Order: sequence, then C-alpha cells, then structure tokens
Amino acid sequence: MQHVLNEIPMETRPPQEGKLNVSEFYRGATVLITGGTGFIGKVLVEKLLRCFEVKNIFLLIRPKRNIGTSERLQKMLEGPLFDRVRNETKAAKGLFDKIEAVEVNFERDDLGLEPALRDRLRSEVEVAFNLLASVNFNEALDQALETNVECTRRVLNLLSGARRIKSVIHVSTFYSNCNRTMIEEKIYDDIGFGGYDNIKNTFAKLQDDHKQFLSPVVLGTFPNSYTFSKKCAEVVVRDKFGHLPVGIFRPPIVTSSYREPVPGWIDNFNGPSGMVVPLSQGLYSAALLDPKKKPFIVPVDFCVNALLMCAYDVSKSSVVTKTIPVYNYTDDSNLWTWGQVINGFFSGLGPIRKLVAKYFTGTITVNPIRYAICKRIMMFQAFCLDLIRTFTGKEKIMQRLFSKMVTLSEVLRFFCLNDWKMTNANIRRISDEMSPLEAELFPLDIRKIDWTEYYRNFVPGVIKYAVQPRTPRSSPSITERKLKESKLRETKKLNSGLFYLLWSSVFIIALKIFKNLFNKV
Repeated sequence: MQHVLNEIPMETRPPQEGKLNVSEFYRGATVLITGGTGFIGKVLVEKLLRCFEVKNIFLLIRPKRNIGTSERLQKMLEGPLFDRVRNETKAAKGLFDKIEAVEVNFERDDLGLEPALRDRLRSEVEVAFNLLASVNFNEALDQALETNVECTRRVLNLLSGARRIKSVIHVSTFYSNCNRTMIEEKIYDDIGFGGYDNIKNTFAKLQDDHKQFLSPVVLGTFPNSYTFSKKCAEVVVRDKFGHLPVGIFRPPIVTSSYREPVPGWIDNFNGPSGMVVPLSQGLYSAALLDPKKKPFIVPVDFCVNALLMCAYDVSKSSVVTKTIPVYNYTDDSNLWTWGQVINGFFSGLGPIRKLVAKYFTGTITVNPIRYAICKRIMMFQAFCLDLIRTFTGKEKIMQRLFSKMVTLSEVLRFFCLNDWKMTNANIRRISDEMSPLEAELFPLDIRKIDWTEYYRNFVPGVIKYAVQPRTPRSSPSITERKLKESKLRETKKLNSGLFYLLWSSVFIIALKIFKNLFNKV
C-alpha cells in the first residue's frame, strides 16, 4: 500500500495544512495565454505576476486598429490594474519583462508564426489558458463559429505539439447550454444538423444572404450566435483534443473585482456595468429584466482564482483519467435576485442620487410594451443632452451612446428574463481540497462573498475605472500627476453636481408629466 502511495505524483495528493501546492505548480512555469488583453485576461496576467513565480508569460496578441502587439501590451501594463504590481512589488520591471507579446494571425492555420517561434512555444509552454473569444452577441453565425471554434482549434493544434504541456484550460461560458434549464458539468453534443463539421461545411458553400436565412434555423432555441458557437467549441475540444491535459471552464456573467487587486475594478460596459452608468450621472435608464429571477454573477478576481486552481486540478486529473473535466463556476446557494442586485447598485450612489434613481430615473420591467416606451424616453433624453452639448460647442455623442446601451439591453434580455439550475461538484471539490492558506490567498468560494459590500463598490468602481479617463503616465512626476488629478476631480465634481441638480429637477418633472398623461411608465 505504501509502495502504491509513493508512486502517486506529489501534485496529485491532497494539499496539507498550510501547504501551497498551487504555488509550487506555477513556480518556474511558462504560461501561454490567448485573450490576455481582454477583461478576464488582464486580471489573470496581473495575478500571475503578483502572486506566482512564473518563468515566462507568452501573450498571443493580434494587431488591432493599426496598433501593434507590443504597443497593445505596453498600453495594457500602463493601466491602473497593474498599479499594485508597480507600487508594492520589488523589481516590478523584472516582472513585466517576463511577459512576451507574440504577434499572431488567428485566421491562419499556422497562426502566422515563424517556424522557429512555433517550435520555441512548443518546447517551453507548460500551462495554457485559451480565453480568446468574440462576445458580440449579434455577430453573424459563420463569423462567430470562425472566432470561437476555429481559432480555438488552431490554438489547440499548436499546443498539441507542446512537449512539456501539463494543463490546458479552454474558457467557455456557463451559457453554452442555455437552451437547457439544468446545466451539468459535462459536455453536451446535441448540436443537430449533422454536428458542427456539417454546419461548417454547409455554410462554407453558401452566399451571405443564404447564411443569414439559415442561421435562425441552425440556432434553434439558442438566443444568439455567441452561446451556440461556444457550445460547438466545447464539442470540438472533446472530439479533437482529448489527448491533451485539457479542461473546460465555464464562468457566468463576470463583473468587477471584489477585492483584488483593488475593489471595483472593471474596464468595460458589458452586462450590468452598462446599466449603472446613466444612473450614476442622474440620467434616466431602463432595463428589461425580471426582478424575481436570479442571475449568476461572479467577480472577476474570484473567477481568475478559480481559473488558476482549475488548471492545477487538470494537471492532477490527467494523471488518473482521460475524461475532460468541466467546471461550472457558479453557485446557487446565496444568489441575489435581479431586484436585489439593482438595489445593490443603488447603494453605491450618493444619498441624493440614490433616492432619485430608486424612485424616478431607474426603471426595470418585464413588460416589452412598457420597455418600448421607456426606450423612447431614454432616446429623447439623449436628444436633449446632445442639444445642450451642441449649444456648448461639444460633440453630439449621447444618442450614439444610449443607442448602444439599448442594443446591449436587447441582446441580454434572454439572460435577464430566465434563470437556470446547475451542478458544480468539481468546483466545490476544488474549494474543499484547498488548504486554509490557499483559500486565503486564492479565494474562489462564491458562497463566502459579502454581496452587500460588493455592490456598494460596484458603481464607484465603474465610474473610476471604466468612465473617468486615466491621465497618461508621461506626466513629469507621480506627485504632480496626483495633484492634477485631484484638482481635475474637484472641478468635475462641482460641474457635474450643478448639472445633475438642474437636469434631475427638469427631467423628474417631465417624467411625472409623462406618467400622468399615459399612466404606463
């Protein structure tokens, strides 16, 4: 018995009290990441630099809008997300030097890599995270399949030749099977129409108008091309790359950070963060959602901790079994309803704005007719704001911004009007196996989140990190930069406060008149 135990690799044994098995797993490791410049990818890179002694991080980056890969990387590292690494870590420059930007063309089977670089990646990479995805829900089906399935296939083809690979995590989405009411930790291959390969071959022969006509039929009960393409990618991973030590990680709606590296960090207006921007400015905002449904929401820092632990778990499970593990990073034990979430958003506003938003400028409804009226109000508001901007010599941007918000609300309606049951045994097992020290350093247990605290920081975080422009780091000195930022904040606060009082008064009166006339909003 002892002989058998000794043959089991150390990394497959349960962690002991105070042990940091996951830290040892990443110590000296070479990590490859696709989608590293995205929302989750940035937090993953920051966590690896700050908390793990990795050897190298290869970021596969494509040029974008005439901006090269090195410039994109530099711009990312200059952002506020990496301030903690810069300010608290000794030899921060040495940490940043561990990151190497690799220019790729995901549309090519060889990823556009030179043979020497391709061979270098295959000889050095030990852990890989595939976060590459297009999250455009309105994207044409063939384009979504190209990005979310074919690009994944090309990346995993590269890793198939990796000689030291220990773990590969393909990041999917919890909603890859949202046409079901119960989502378990397994790969569902009920794609239909002869499977993914048949769909791909059929679309390759069609003209654009025929693709557009056929797409709704292929999607069936799926709400959009994104969720369907992510389901197809999971099946391709299972069928084509089962020989790799690979796992599938399914996060739900990922929002701002809970605590790391700072509370409330976020860099986009996708999902709930887009809802709070108008409310934070005293503007009218409406959302089509069911306040009684329970959304699956996770903070990005907890999501990244889980992602890192799942990669470690894959390296262990691949020793024992060839089954591809699936990780539903969700938990239904302490979920808030959408109504509670919205009230949580309000808690991050100042007293006056909170009162105004709760009773006047924030509307949630499940009635599509009522929402249609609300959209008219939002667009009329944007028209008025653009009119004011025109008189003050500023660019007319509000109608365009509000139009994007309305579009976002439309594509999210399926997720705001429904809820799901799920299983998450693999995630709970990982959480239970963590030592107390690991659980403290890499928290991932959603059940232990103080959601009241989280949502209190949500709106301020969106405003600070996603709305307010960041002063360039080319300032003469940090002290001067902070002084300028402080003066600018005070000036903006005074101006926005005066505008808010004037606008809110006028708009609330107009909204009351509208309600009395139509009695529908």
